[in-house]
Amino acid sequence: MDGMFGWNIMAALVALLYLAVIVWVVSQIVRSAELNELERWVWAIAVICFPLLGSIVWFIAGPHPFGIRLARGPR
Repeated sequence: MDGMFGWNIMAALVALLYLAVIVWVVSQIVRSAELNELERWVWAIAVICFPLLGSIVWFIAGPHPFGIRLARGPR
C-alpha cells in the first residue's frame, strides 16, 4: 500500500507542475508587449486547448513562430 501512496504523490506533483507551466505560459502571453490583442487570444486558446504542444511552441519559437503575424486589418 505504501508504494501506491508514493506513486499518487508523484502523479499529483507532476500534474501540479504541468498546470503551473500552463498558467505561467498563459500569463507570459497576456503580458507580452510583442503581441496584439488578436495574437494574445490565439496563443491563449492554443495553449489552453493544446497545453503540451502550445507550451512547447511558445518556449521554442516565441510569440511569432516562423515570422507569422496576425492583424485585424490592412496595415
